[in-house]
Amino acid sequence: MAYSFSDELIGCIPALHRYACKLTRDAAAAEDLTQDCIARALSRSHRFEPGTNMQAWLTTMLKNLHFNNLQREKHMTKVELWDHAAAVEATQMSRLVCRDVDRAFQSLTPCQRKVVRLVAIEGRPYQEAAERLNVSIGTIRSRLCRARERLNTMMAA
Repeated sequence: MAYSFSDELIGCIPALHRYACKLTRDAAAAEDLTQDCIARALSRSHRFEPGTNMQAWLTTMLKNLHFNNLQREKHMTKVELWDHAAAVEATQMSRLVCRDVDRAFQSLTPCQRKVVRLVAIEGRPYQEAAERLNVSIGTIRSRLCRARERLNTMMAA
Protein backbone atom coordinates (compact mmCIF):
# COMPACT_ATOMS: atom_id res chain seq x y z
CA MET A 1 0.00 0.00 0.00
CA ALA A 2 1.36 3.43 -0.97
CA TYR A 3 2.04 6.14 1.59
CA SER A 4 -0.74 8.72 1.95
CA PHE A 5 -0.01 11.97 3.76
CA SER A 6 -3.70 12.77 4.16
CA ASP A 7 -4.54 9.32 5.61
CA GLU A 8 -1.79 9.67 8.20
CA LEU A 9 -2.92 13.24 8.97
CA ILE A 10 -6.53 12.12 9.48
CA GLY A 11 -5.35 9.43 11.89
CA CYS A 12 -3.57 12.07 14.01
CA ILE A 13 -6.54 14.44 14.34
CA PRO A 14 -8.17 12.98 17.50
CA ALA A 15 -4.96 13.17 19.53
CA LEU A 16 -4.24 16.61 18.09
CA HIS A 17 -7.68 17.83 19.12
CA ARG A 18 -7.24 16.45 22.65
CA TYR A 19 -3.95 18.32 22.95
CA ALA A 20 -5.59 21.51 21.65
CA CYS A 21 -8.33 21.14 24.30
CA LYS A 22 -5.66 20.73 26.96
CA LEU A 23 -3.82 23.88 25.78
CA THR A 24 -6.83 26.16 25.31
CA ARG A 25 -9.23 24.79 27.94
CA ASP A 26 -12.02 25.87 25.58
CA ALA A 27 -13.79 23.56 23.10
CA ALA A 28 -14.44 26.23 20.45
CA ALA A 29 -10.89 27.57 20.66
CA ALA A 30 -9.55 24.01 20.46
CA GLU A 31 -11.59 23.40 17.29
CA ASP A 32 -10.19 26.57 15.72
CA LEU A 33 -6.65 25.72 16.77
CA THR A 34 -6.95 22.19 15.40
CA GLN A 35 -8.31 23.48 12.08
CA ASP A 36 -5.51 26.06 11.84
CA CYS A 37 -2.96 23.34 12.50
CA ILE A 38 -4.44 21.02 9.87
CA ALA A 39 -4.53 23.84 7.33
CA ARG A 40 -0.91 24.70 8.08
CA ALA A 41 0.11 21.05 7.85
CA LEU A 42 -1.59 20.70 4.46
CA SER A 43 0.07 23.84 3.15
CA ARG A 44 3.45 22.56 4.35
CA SER A 45 3.02 18.90 3.46
CA HIS A 46 6.03 19.10 1.15
CA ARG A 47 8.22 19.71 4.24
CA PHE A 48 7.15 16.53 6.01
CA GLU A 49 9.46 13.57 5.60
CA PRO A 50 7.52 10.30 5.24
CA GLY A 51 8.57 7.73 7.78
CA THR A 52 9.11 10.28 10.55
CA ASN A 53 6.70 10.90 13.43
CA MET A 54 3.79 12.92 12.02
CA GLN A 55 2.09 13.18 15.43
CA ALA A 56 5.17 14.89 16.87
CA TRP A 57 5.41 17.19 13.83
CA LEU A 58 1.73 18.19 14.17
CA THR A 59 1.94 18.59 17.95
CA THR A 60 4.89 20.95 17.61
CA MET A 61 3.03 22.91 14.94
CA LEU A 62 -0.11 23.11 17.09
CA LYS A 63 1.85 24.24 20.14
CA ASN A 64 3.62 26.95 18.12
CA LEU A 65 0.32 28.17 16.67
CA HIS A 66 -1.17 28.34 20.16
CA PHE A 67 1.73 30.35 21.57
CA ASN A 68 1.72 32.66 18.54
CA ASN A 69 -1.99 33.29 19.13
CA LEU A 70 -1.33 34.06 22.80
CA GLN A 71 1.42 36.53 21.85
CA ARG A 72 -0.84 38.17 19.27
CA GLU A 73 -3.66 38.53 21.82
CA LYS A 74 -1.25 40.06 24.32
CA HIS A 75 -0.42 42.84 21.85
CA MET A 76 -4.01 43.48 20.79
CA THR A 77 -5.89 46.37 22.31
CA LYS A 78 -9.39 45.45 23.36
CA VAL A 79 -11.87 48.28 23.39
CA GLU A 80 -15.19 48.20 25.15
CA LEU A 81 -17.52 51.02 24.26
CA TRP A 82 -19.38 50.93 27.54
CA ASP A 83 -20.13 48.53 30.38
CA HIS A 84 -23.20 47.01 28.75
CA ALA A 85 -21.88 46.85 25.18
CA ALA A 86 -22.73 43.16 24.90
CA ALA A 87 -26.39 43.88 25.61
CA VAL A 88 -26.70 46.14 22.59
CA GLU A 89 -27.46 44.20 19.42
CA ALA A 90 -25.53 44.86 16.24
CA THR A 91 -28.59 46.37 14.58
CA GLN A 92 -28.97 48.81 17.45
CA MET A 93 -25.29 49.72 17.20
CA SER A 94 -25.57 50.31 13.46
CA ARG A 95 -28.63 52.51 14.02
CA LEU A 96 -26.75 54.54 16.61
CA VAL A 97 -23.76 54.96 14.29
CA CYS A 98 -26.03 55.97 11.39
CA ARG A 99 -27.78 58.47 13.62
CA ASP A 100 -24.46 59.97 14.70
CA VAL A 101 -23.17 60.14 11.12
CA ASP A 102 -26.40 61.82 10.00
CA ARG A 103 -26.18 64.38 12.81
CA ALA A 104 -22.55 65.11 11.96
CA PHE A 105 -23.42 65.46 8.26
CA GLN A 106 -26.31 67.82 9.06
CA SER A 107 -23.96 69.98 11.14
CA LEU A 108 -22.01 70.86 7.98
CA THR A 109 -22.77 74.01 6.04
CA PRO A 110 -24.92 73.48 2.91
CA CYS A 111 -21.85 74.11 0.70
CA GLN A 112 -19.80 71.54 2.59
CA ARG A 113 -22.65 69.00 2.40
CA LYS A 114 -22.82 69.42 -1.39
CA VAL A 115 -19.07 68.87 -1.74
CA VAL A 116 -19.06 65.83 0.55
CA ARG A 117 -22.04 64.36 -1.30
CA LEU A 118 -20.41 64.84 -4.71
CA VAL A 119 -16.81 63.88 -3.89
CA ALA A 120 -16.92 61.51 -0.90
CA ILE A 121 -20.31 59.82 -1.34
CA GLU A 122 -20.83 59.79 -5.12
CA GLY A 123 -17.10 59.54 -5.88
CA ARG A 124 -17.03 62.38 -8.40
CA PRO A 125 -13.62 63.84 -9.36
CA TYR A 126 -12.75 67.26 -7.94
CA GLN A 127 -12.88 68.79 -11.42
CA GLU A 128 -16.44 67.58 -12.01
CA ALA A 129 -17.57 68.75 -8.57
CA ALA A 130 -16.03 72.16 -9.23
CA GLU A 131 -17.84 72.44 -12.54
CA ARG A 132 -21.19 71.36 -11.09
CA LEU A 133 -20.92 73.82 -8.19
CA ASN A 134 -19.38 76.53 -10.38
CA VAL A 135 -16.36 77.05 -8.10
CA SER A 136 -12.61 76.41 -8.39
CA ILE A 137 -10.93 73.11 -7.52
CA GLY A 138 -9.14 74.89 -4.68
CA THR A 139 -12.52 75.81 -3.19
CA ILE A 140 -13.65 72.20 -3.48
CA ARG A 141 -10.50 71.02 -1.71
CA SER A 142 -10.77 73.54 1.12
CA ARG A 143 -14.50 72.87 1.68
CA LEU A 144 -13.87 69.13 1.67
CA CYS A 145 -10.96 69.52 4.09
CA ARG A 146 -13.03 71.62 6.50
CA ALA A 147 -15.97 69.23 6.17
CA ARG A 148 -13.79 66.21 6.94
CA GLU A 149 -12.30 67.96 9.96
CA ARG A 150 -15.80 68.81 11.21
CA LEU A 151 -17.06 65.26 10.64
CA ASN A 152 -14.03 63.77 12.42
CA THR A 153 -14.52 66.13 15.37
CA MET A 154 -18.22 65.35 15.59
CA MET A 155 -17.72 61.58 15.32
CA ALA A 156 -14.91 61.61 17.89
CA ALA A 157 -17.23 63.32 20.37
